Amino acid sequence: MGFGGANINKLNGGLGLSSGNSDRVIVLICGMTTTAQVLAKTVYPLLDITGAETLGITAASDALNGDLTHYHLSEMFRLCPGFTFNLLPVAKNTTVAALVSDALIISAIRGITNVNVIGIAGIHSAALDVINVDVLSLQGMVNSFAAEHLLIDGVILEGVSKTVGANFFSAGVDIFDLRTLVATNVSVVISQDPIQTALTITYANRASVGTVLGMIAVRSVHEDLGSVAIEVYPDNCKGQESYSLTDQITGRWLSAALCDGTPFENLTSEQQDSLSLKGYIYIGSFNDYPGFYLSGCPTAVALTSDYSYFNLNCIWNKAARIIRNTLIPRVRSKVPKDKTTGYIKSTWISDAQRAVLNKLQPMITANNIDASAVSINPAQSVNETTPMAVQAMVQVGDIVHEFDVDLGLTSKIS
Repeated sequence: MGFGGANINKLNGGLGLSSGNSDRVIVLICGMTTTAQVLAKTVYPLLDITGAETLGITAASDALNGDLTHYHLSEMFRLCPGFTFNLLPVAKNTTVAALVSDALIISAIRGITNVNVIGIAGIHSAALDVINVDVLSLQGMVNSFAAEHLLIDGVILEGVSKTVGANFFSAGVDIFDLRTLVATNVSVVISQDPIQTALTITYANRASVGTVLGMIAVRSVHEDLGSVAIEVYPDNCKGQESYSLTDQITGRWLSAALCDGTPFENLTSEQQDSLSLKGYIYIGSFNDYPGFYLSGCPTAVALTSDYSYFNLNCIWNKAARIIRNTLIPRVRSKVPKDKTTGYIKSTWISDAQRAVLNKLQPMITANNIDASAVSINPAQSVNETTPMAVQAMVQVGDIVHEFDVDLGLTSKIS
């Protein structure tokens, strides 16, 4: 045994500290083999991967049962260490239709305080050429939560191979164009890590939902998931130029493929553009630049929609939560009128507007938005059946997706 003596293994999470990203509360709904320690339809808050392993969720249990639960969770904690993630196990034969209609699952999601991101992996979801019904069902779930004032920023759904033809670009039924739907809060990921997929045939058509969730947790609400750099790096990555998925030490994302097994390097530029234009999230790399990155964060709605990207939903929802919580204390309070005009007093209006703007100011400070504006028309009468009309706008910045540079040679630069 040599001279090792005593080995001290460093654990993490015992102090219950979090990464401080209060804008993200994430749950992974994962089809998996349940045990006496891990019950279906029960939420398990996890501080680190050790917490999952204490419950018996390990790489070995993944391999034994053909699960990817430990893999997804390990990616989440690898990419955003110190964050608290929630795990909600379900049976692997659960369909999306069954999931959204299951009162126990819906209640479990609702019971996670301030939950706003849902990942779904390992269940029996529809193939990508007929995924539209599943996507719309999940949007229906999001809409139902919104009616309760529970705003879900996004649902990240695992995509699986086509029902006709294994390859997305082979002859047969094409994968569904998500941009033809109206599901502003649903995104579909179709990437996989070839090293992980090669471990067992049961992983063949699965996708990297945990990787996407980790990249969500580490970013601010306004950041695109495909950004090469991030604004706040984990402590162990500070000083880096970029935040790549690639980790040479753990052997993660040394290459990338689609969940039909197509290596990223085999995709033509036209095929990459097709996947992006149809609204799918996948993983790839830039020529002559190290590492692998997410392609972006599209949602299943037309590109012309204000909410065609996940981060735009995050911005709107954060602003909506702030405005709602600012105005609730004024509910059923007196609205004074000007004795001359009969309109709402300007002092009351300016006070309400200032209150909302002050609460939105932290979003400007955090670079979530660039500016905000709130207006209330004084010429309105409100009562129990007529709500007060308030118009609020937040200004968002653009996301650069590509540069077009004119480069030439010259004998003199003046």
